[in-house]
Amino acid sequence: MNKRPFLRSLVLSAVTLVPGLPSQAWAQNDTIKIVVGYPAGGILDALARAVAEEYRKAGNGQAYVENKPGASTMMAATEVARAKPDGRTVLLSHSMPFTSYPYTYAKLNYSPNDLVPVANLANVPIVMSTGSVQPYKTIQEYMAAVKADPALGAVGLAGLGGPTHFGVLQMAKHQNVKLEPASYSGGPQLVNDEMGGHVPLGVDAAGAQMELYRAGKIRFLGLAGTQPVSFLPGVKTLHEQGIEGFENVKIWYGAYVPKGTPPETVARLEKSFIAIAKNAELRKNFEKLGLELTGESAASMKALLEKENKVWGPIIKESGFKAN
Repeated sequence: MNKRPFLRSLVLSAVTLVPGLPSQAWAQNDTIKIVVGYPAGGILDALARAVAEEYRKAGNGQAYVENKPGASTMMAATEVARAKPDGRTVLLSHSMPFTSYPYTYAKLNYSPNDLVPVANLANVPIVMSTGSVQPYKTIQEYMAAVKADPALGAVGLAGLGGPTHFGVLQMAKHQNVKLEPASYSGGPQLVNDEMGGHVPLGVDAAGAQMELYRAGKIRFLGLAGTQPVSFLPGVKTLHEQGIEGFENVKIWYGAYVPKGTPPETVARLEKSFIAIAKNAELRKNFEKLGLELTGESAASMKALLEKENKVWGPIIKESGFKAN
């Protein structure tokens, strides 16, 4: 199923239904460019366009989105890192350019220190799922099945080198089973193979699978992290079910600007972006896309990046995985 028309229509309704936020005259003549490392039509692009629209509606100035896909979002990160540090060029990205790629790529064209946090905008709930054709209905039943038959140890992932990949390795270690991460080019291919029984287990964003889950074509066996998700009632975390390894797996989107951007400019952007992410109507609309808007500070974002580096750095090094 092609999700792009649905995403476009839903995000347009999201940004048009939300009342304007308070105006700030100080920035009415400013224009910001929000750079996204993915093509138009995906969930991160939808978030970026909603942020740009709400930024304009709040009277903060003009805003537009530039899609710069390539090199696993590193082209976008490099462009923003090299931009003039005046607050007019903003990266919207997951945390992997700062927490995974420094360990998995031999060379980066940017340094994570070239960019500074502005605001944490959204969490992407991650689920472990399987096709309804499979006999196991819980994560414990799957673990028992894979111990009895190691051929069931293939775990489909929408790409390697991120938290889900290393979460699978940690889960295998804790459960003393052999699990083999299998890379897919995207979520649709993964869930198709799950439904067909070609891959025993998959890990991906919940939003990309919601319709199939509601239709009973796939099962959600557990959530990553340690917190429940409001729009997934009844789906427990893997941690709650006694399965370790995924409690630190977290995919989230944050905004960054070049190092050297004046603190007062960072603070203005932080205030504007947090207000956008805290808007109740916008949050409600993005829940339909499987995204939890957060609106957390630059300080908390910095602390989260530091935590993720402490957690994943040693695990990635131990794995020996290299992306190039």
